[in-house]
Amino acid sequence: MALGLVVAQDLANMLLIHYERGKTLSQTTQDKPLLRVLEESKKSFPAGILQISDPVQGQYMSDTPGFTQGYQEDDALNFGQAQNALRNYYPWKEIAWNLIITHTELKKNGITISDHQEESEHTDRELDVLTDVLENRIADFDESIARGKNYMFWGDGTQDPKQVPGIRSILLDVTNAGTTGGLNRATYWWWQNRSLVGANKITASGNDQTLSRRLRSELRQLRRFGGRPMTALCGESAIEALELEVQEKGVYTQEGFTKEGKTDLGMAKIRMRGLGTFEYDPTLDDIGWSKRIVILDTKHLKLRPMQDEDDKLSTPERPYQYMVFLRTKTWTGGLTCDQLNAQGVYEVA
Repeated sequence: MALGLVVAQDLANMLLIHYERGKTLSQTTQDKPLLRVLEESKKSFPAGILQISDPVQGQYMSDTPGFTQGYQEDDALNFGQAQNALRNYYPWKEIAWNLIITHTELKKNGITISDHQEESEHTDRELDVLTDVLENRIADFDESIARGKNYMFWGDGTQDPKQVPGIRSILLDVTNAGTTGGLNRATYWWWQNRSLVGANKITASGNDQTLSRRLRSELRQLRRFGGRPMTALCGESAIEALELEVQEKGVYTQEGFTKEGKTDLGMAKIRMRGLGTFEYDPTLDDIGWSKRIVILDTKHLKLRPMQDEDDKLSTPERPYQYMVFLRTKTWTGGLTCDQLNAQGVYEVA
């Protein structure tokens, strides 16, 4: 008995939105902390605008010599205009992910699909088989979308001009050159992220606590102008450098050992007061940033999906000449930052 197209489509849509992982056990799925924190703090913007824009200001009337004036009797006073507000501009991009399942593939699993829109009779077994097939395909589709987003948001935009420029287009190693959000970094000293990389990278030392001390100093600078960074993402080598310094400080306590007499070699997650937990992000290893620590203030660095265009599901009609089952997810938006001096990137020697 053939399943009606409506039944198959409804089941596929349900699984796309609320799928449970199928029987295939993934061997290469890894955590995506950056994608998680960006999704948690995202802020939509309305359609109908050409670019995503926010007001920013780093200079004030008080920066002009003579703004504070002493006077006596009928001394002439100078008046100035408060014209220091600027706007940044970031592009929004349209992203699509597509899934195709052929009718042949479904037939091999004992399922045929009828193009008739009315519901046909079907057995529970047929629905179970279709569910198993779609679960694995859609689990693959969903994880692939997450990976695509994750690498795009870690990128610098050069991989594809039609994709969203990611973190590395905003957090630069050389902070006083180029433009970000349409504003010149060299012109505005306050429009620069913090950076200690390359020749300025930090050497970890168990004895001297060089890395820990420098990060505490950097945190003060990141918070100096109102920033409140709460996300610290690290590559493998950077995490190991932090663990080295923490271990040398002798922070193991009675709770660090088991009652069975076995020594516990584990270590709790490393935290810094005023920042939070240093979290391992495997993608940093993948992109060659194993020795880097990226500190973010996601109140000012945000994922900006267009309203009603955030992971939008569509069901394209089957082309008459192809016996296939189609699904598409689209995402429209950008990645923006309205305070660069609250973000930092650091490299461990």
